[in-house]
Amino acid sequence: MSTMTRSDLGPEGRTLPKSLVAFDSGPADGPALVCIPWAGAGGAPFQAWAPVLDGTAAVHAVRLPGRESRIDEPLLNELEPIVEEVVRGVRALGDRPVALFGLCSGALVAFEAARALGPGRVSLLAASQMPPAVAARVATEELASREGLAARYLPAELLAEPEMVELLIEVLEADIQAVSGYRHAPEPLDGVPVTVFRGAQDPEIGLAEMDGWHAETTGPVHILEVPGADHLFTGAAWRGLAEQIGVRLRGALTMESSGVE
Repeated sequence: MSTMTRSDLGPEGRTLPKSLVAFDSGPADGPALVCIPWAGAGGAPFQAWAPVLDGTAAVHAVRLPGRESRIDEPLLNELEPIVEEVVRGVRALGDRPVALFGLCSGALVAFEAARALGPGRVSLLAASQMPPAVAARVATEELASREGLAARYLPAELLAEPEMVELLIEVLEADIQAVSGYRHAPEPLDGVPVTVFRGAQDPEIGLAEMDGWHAETTGPVHILEVPGADHLFTGAAWRGLAEQIGVRLRGALTMESSGVE
C-alpha cells in the first residue's frame, strides 16, 4: 500500500516544481491524477482524495502563487502563466500517464494544459465548469460583485471575518480575472478523452449546458452526474466525486461517448 503523505518528490525521487505537490506515490503502473483547484482555493483539499484513490492513482495538486506555501508570491491574473505552471508540473512526472482534473475555473486551466501537452499525453476530467467556449463570459459576469463572489465561494463562517474575507477575495478576483480574459480557440483538443462531472443538485449549471463539451475534443466525451452533490461538491459529495474519478481511471465504467449517467 502506498504512503499517504505530502511530498515534493516525483517519480524516481525527482524533485517536483513548487507548482505541484504529491499526496500519494500511487501504484507504480498507475496514472498520476493532477488536480487543479477552483477559484480562490489551494491544493490542500485534494489530500483527502489520496486514501480514496489509493491503489488507483498518485494524487497530486497544483499550488499556485498567492496561497499555501506560496502565499508571498504575486497572484497570477492571466490564464497563460497559470497553464504554464501546470504544464511544468506535469512534465516533471516523466512518462507516467496523467489525468488532469479541474474543478470550476480549474477545469478551464486543465483544458488548456491538455492542449499544451499535446495528444496522447493526458486525459481530462472537468467538474462544475461550463464549456470553454462560454467560460470567459460567465467569469466576467461574476466579477461584477465582490459581495456575490464572497457569498458564492467563501464558507459562511468566514464572512464575519473582514480581514480574512479581504485576503481571500483578492485571490478569488485574480483567478476569475484570468478566466474572464480567456480567449477560446475554435480548434478542439486532438483526441483527448474528456469526462465531465456535474453535481446533481448544482443550481448553477444545468445538465443540458454541459453538452457544449462535446465540441471541445475529437476524443470521447462522457458526462456524469454525482448524486447529492452541489456546485463545489461540499460535504460527503467531495469523497463521492473522488470515488467517481476512481471508477473512470480504473476503466470499470464504459459508456458511449455521448452517454449521460
